[in-house]
Amino acid sequence: MARLYLLAATANAWALMLVLLAAFGAQFAYGELPCPLCVTQRIALMLCALGPVYLLIGQRDGEVAVRDVATAGGIGILSGLLGVAASSRQVLLHILPNDPGFGGPILGLHLYTWCLIAFLAHIAANAVMLVGTPWLSERRIEPWRYTGMTAAALAVIVAANILSVVAEAGPNWMLPENPVRYLLFKP
Repeated sequence: MARLYLLAATANAWALMLVLLAAFGAQFAYGELPCPLCVTQRIALMLCALGPVYLLIGQRDGEVAVRDVATAGGIGILSGLLGVAASSRQVLLHILPNDPGFGGPILGLHLYTWCLIAFLAHIAANAVMLVGTPWLSERRIEPWRYTGMTAAALAVIVAANILSVVAEAGPNWMLPENPVRYLLFKP
């Protein structure tokens, strides 16, 4: 059962990082800079990925403890609720008929709608993991080999997002409401 938890945590973290990479892809391929609500959703996605990575790092001694699963689940659910609030706000801003939305749609839905779906799925996944803790036996297992790679990938994505926001905001303290260029590179 412990291996299943580690597999689920790894898959959860990578799914969240793929959503972040898709947002980066849209940002650079289509020139769609993230608005402040989009940046808030990205922060929430990174915090959501922190929960499963916490669980992966916590098992480095070869034991998947129930307390680590509970802490990771709590981090994931609270972060997911923050993301649901931000993405729901943006969905509701663009729900009126004939509203073009912010940014172009991908597979028929805007990125903030995809984020809402990802946050809800993440909360559900964490809830399932928490419900399954009574069947988790705390016995020694072989260390999970994907921990370092997953944690490093999350660190790279966090750093890239920080650099992106700094480039977008430039010398200002606040992001523009409707960004059109990177203010750090303003001529």
